[in-house]
Amino acid sequence: MRTRALALIAVLLFVLAACGSGEEATPTVGADEATPSAPADGPDLSDKEFDDLTGESTVEVQARDNNFVPPYIEISAGTEVDFSNRGRNQHNVLPVEDGAFKALETEDFQPGTSDAVTFSEPGVYPYYCSLHGTTTKGMVGAIRVLE
Repeated sequence: MRTRALALIAVLLFVLAACGSGEEATPTVGADEATPSAPADGPDLSDKEFDDLTGESTVEVQARDNNFVPPYIEISAGTEVDFSNRGRNQHNVLPVEDGAFKALETEDFQPGTSDAVTFSEPGVYPYYCSLHGTTTKGMVGAIRVLE
């Protein structure tokens, strides 16, 4: 009986050791509704062509499966950007720099929905969809706001 108990303990210890890698688990998409903080780095914009939409009061950026159309736009300060989900999948629109503009969260940006953000301050505002990319690649875009 004692041999069986020791064998069972040894097997349990082996199973526990095999399951514990010492690394923290990485959450999967959809496992948590909280949006992680965006890092301060963004996509390399040096070779990107920005669509000149200056002078327009409202412009549309579509989230499709799995890109933004148009991905890179140049607008005048005070322009309203209407982000619309024209894809079949859930998306979100998150600023690379946390708090740079109002994030459009996944639960509020389902297929067929839209939401607008007004850009009042000049600057460059890179953004991404965390479900289909990272801050530097995949489903990324940027808005350049001119005075």
